[in-house]
Amino acid sequence: MTTVSGEIAVMLDVLGHRKGDSRILDAIVLIGPKMEVSEYDFDGEKSTYYVFKDAGTELLFEDDVLASIMVRTQPDPEDETYGQYPRPGELVEGLSATATRSEVTAFLGNPERTGPSFDRYQTNNRYLHFEFGPNGRVARISALLEPV
Repeated sequence: MTTVSGEIAVMLDVLGHRKGDSRILDAIVLIGPKMEVSEYDFDGEKSTYYVFKDAGTELLFEDDVLASIMVRTQPDPEDETYGQYPRPGELVEGLSATATRSEVTAFLGNPERTGPSFDRYQTNNRYLHFEFGPNGRVARISALLEPV
């Protein structure tokens, strides 16, 4: 398993903690302070989103446990109200936040799972999901607690 460093490692480390756990502040301080909260109930599963639009970042809590953190590294054509991660060069140490798919593979090795526009890697005892935009470059990076 590959290990990454940079601000994404902080995000990977806080996954699995319950809402209100002070360790989650380690990630929030990277992207805050302006935040919106949205709550949903899908067939008994409670989902809470902490949305940092200016920083292009969302934290997803499922049943009060932090399950994923998604950051945008390029403008989002589906919702132009979102900004982009404020320090893209600090996100994954040694990898451009807008790397090509082949650059990500060269850096992290073969992905654990692939799709037409994404690659997922097991790293730091968690998962990193890279979504590629129409230009073939990373558009979103998600830190995941479990492979979804």
